[in-house]
Amino acid sequence: MLFPTFDFLLFVIPVLLGTWALSHRPLPRTLLLLGASLFFYMAGPKTEPPPTPWYYVGLLVFSTVLDYACGLGIAAQDRRARQSSDGTAAASAQRAKNAIFAISLVGNLGLLGYFKYTDFAFSVATDVAHALGIEWAAPSLRLLLPVGISFYTFQSLSYTIDVWRGRLTAERSFLKFALFVTFFPQLVAGPIVRADEFLPQLHRPPRISAARMEEGLFHVFKGLVKKVVLGDWIASQLTDAIFASPEQYTSAELLFALYAFTLQLYADFSGYSDIAIGVAKLMGYDLPENFDRPYQAKNVGEFWRRWHMTLSTWLRDYLFFPLGGSKGSAARTYFNLWLTMFLVGMWHYSQGTSWNFVIYANLHAAAIVFNRWNRIRARGASRTAELARWAPALVAAGAAIAWLVHAVLDVPWAGAWVMGGFAVVMVLVVAWLPENGHWANGALHVLLTFHFTVLSRVFFRAESFDVAKRMCQGLLAFDTHGLRPGLITPWVGLALAVGCIYHFTPRRWVDEHGLAAVRRLPGWLLGLLFAALCLGLMLLMGSAPRAFIYFNF
Repeated sequence: MLFPTFDFLLFVIPVLLGTWALSHRPLPRTLLLLGASLFFYMAGPKTEPPPTPWYYVGLLVFSTVLDYACGLGIAAQDRRARQSSDGTAAASAQRAKNAIFAISLVGNLGLLGYFKYTDFAFSVATDVAHALGIEWAAPSLRLLLPVGISFYTFQSLSYTIDVWRGRLTAERSFLKFALFVTFFPQLVAGPIVRADEFLPQLHRPPRISAARMEEGLFHVFKGLVKKVVLGDWIASQLTDAIFASPEQYTSAELLFALYAFTLQLYADFSGYSDIAIGVAKLMGYDLPENFDRPYQAKNVGEFWRRWHMTLSTWLRDYLFFPLGGSKGSAARTYFNLWLTMFLVGMWHYSQGTSWNFVIYANLHAAAIVFNRWNRIRARGASRTAELARWAPALVAAGAAIAWLVHAVLDVPWAGAWVMGGFAVVMVLVVAWLPENGHWANGALHVLLTFHFTVLSRVFFRAESFDVAKRMCQGLLAFDTHGLRPGLITPWVGLALAVGCIYHFTPRRWVDEHGLAAVRRLPGWLLGLLFAALCLGLMLLMGSAPRAFIYFNF
């Protein structure tokens, strides 16, 4: 079920009314929300391509039952180990505890890996065989990716990890644990909620007040406008056509499409998060924020601390830190950073994109590694002298980038050398110019980080590696034809301008002053404006609502 649809409105109003009416009756309220969440998941969106079948809810139930049982089993073995005076019995309990934890890991990651990465692994095996001159084609299972599987497996698994670490008490109530995993506002596209954030809320009455409901409606307002206007409408009016046939467009038009898609992607995903947070708040529950104006970041590390924050912190806490974080040698720290960021990028892999996300993941992993090197190096004495020492390595890296662009993306040497040189210049400017100090320094770092993000979106958006190659070839052709008249209508241009202004303004301008303005409105007027907004957005969408982009992940 999609948020910006009449179907969802018919669904959510009775759920809200029931939740409010049962606010002080925990068992009926939990059963209502659990049943509503499972119904929400099974009522797949009517989109193209079609959603996964309703019976895939069995996978969601499997993850829920698995981690509930594993959590209780780990807690039982932990008690056994603490209460035992026999060292042998305590060691046996610890081994049993670790074995139960391993079952949770294998079950969750195996489920995710099978549905999300099996076809990718077969595709890679086929490509490697062809590269070695072997005529062999691996089978393609064409598995349908269950909606939200990346989100609910990470959420459920984090609970088991925290119980295994002893940082969380195992939840005794199966109904409350099941609601934690399946809570419908954030079930299929996040935010990824930790058990210690949400389970305590299920053990007390929901916090319902006029102020919280105004805040919830404000989040829903923001999310709907982002999703429908800056997400769906810009896609249908501009970006879809350009990415479908990039060879038919000029270099300037391809670059403009990347700018538009960069805004579209942010609006689509952060719009979902805003609606999810708002709907949850209307029911009396709090979900964590997932975005913080990411394109205002001064470096790629800061970008990932602002973008899909619940995923970034999840991988930091459950992968980077267990690997050793930054406590080991410099080489080990860089490896930990690269692996974590590579997996962040590969988490975004969607079926059919083949090598695109391998490239995307490595681009951002390399940028994160460079960001740490630059931050540590900046503590030294002379930036200029330090960079002069690294000049030969930078020139070699630029040449290697040019060769890769030419060999992998089939870009002519002229464009490839320009790309290699541009990469070296960006590295030199970022490394030499301090981020702080004069405001212009920070602005230039924001501009460079933003353009790194924009250009890397080629591999995020392109539906296949071939399309990504054609996009890169067109971008690096550097033709002088510019934008053709009529390609960008005044309304699309206005929407893009408003979206950019919204994003690059301070957060408090909207989140504080906008919310204050909403709170000054009388309730009847607020209801009329909300109804008018919903009607206008549904008319703008037409008859074909679009699935959220992150449903693919």
